[in-house]
Amino acid sequence: MIDRQQFEFLFCKYAKVPAVSDDDVIFGSGINLSSIGFTEFIMELEEVIGRDIDIDDLDASVRTVGQLYARLNTG
Repeated sequence: MIDRQQFEFLFCKYAKVPAVSDDDVIFGSGINLSSIGFTEFIMELEEVIGRDIDIDDLDASVRTVGQLYARLNTG
């Protein structure tokens, strides 16, 4: 299980936003996180939690911060 505070802290760091909510859209019309920022976020999160994350499992169905957190905790 990924610690929610660590997740949000790192996500905000790479998204360059002060805070996020579960309903915030990650790409496009929402937070508009860059693909490079997203990749860097995943890489640092892997280091923090000590396990690999298959970025291919994070497909277009993951649109919001809450969905991303849930998906990362199912692997």
